[in-house]
Amino acid sequence: MATKWGDREARRSDILRVSRELLRENGLAALQMREVARSAGIALGTVYTYFPTKESLYAAMYAERLDRMLTELEPALETQTDPEELFVIVATSYRDVYAEYGKDLDILSVLEGRPELDPAVRAQLAASTIQVFAGLRKVIDGVAVGQPDLAMTVLWSTITGLANHFTSIRHELHTYTWDETVRFAARGLVRGFITERQTQ
Repeated sequence: MATKWGDREARRSDILRVSRELLRENGLAALQMREVARSAGIALGTVYTYFPTKESLYAAMYAERLDRMLTELEPALETQTDPEELFVIVATSYRDVYAEYGKDLDILSVLEGRPELDPAVRAQLAASTIQVFAGLRKVIDGVAVGQPDLAMTVLWSTITGLANHFTSIRHELHTYTWDETVRFAARGLVRGFITERQTQ
């Protein structure tokens, strides 16, 4: 059923839906605003009224994907008490998101370094990112780290680094699987945080 004229939210959803399909089929390089308009059955100018740049469109898609990731993670975040297991769950979920979006878009550079990004999209991406960090914070809360902000930096850097490594050619430099590597990282980080706490 076609979206009714004047239904801005439904039109925006249509644009995001066809953009996700185009991205999945052809990758970011092939995601062109003209093709988005054609696939959505609307004028090119209409796409630009919702997303003034390709980066704004992509950032909105990324934010929606982060929101879906959090919805998928919610049961584990509410019930899992083992910080090592929680790290593995969050890192594995983020790896899948990173494979779709993160390779081509650095969240923090988008939030800080792109003044042309639509303010509403920037706010959506910031809110989604904050929610991801809140979920990750549960790992830290599970071991009562003395310097939680520093621990967050280490955890996030580890998760994004592992995601980058295993979604690029670099994972072929060794024979370790994702599961082996992420569990080793989780074990080492949590033990390190516990040791750090005990020496304070």
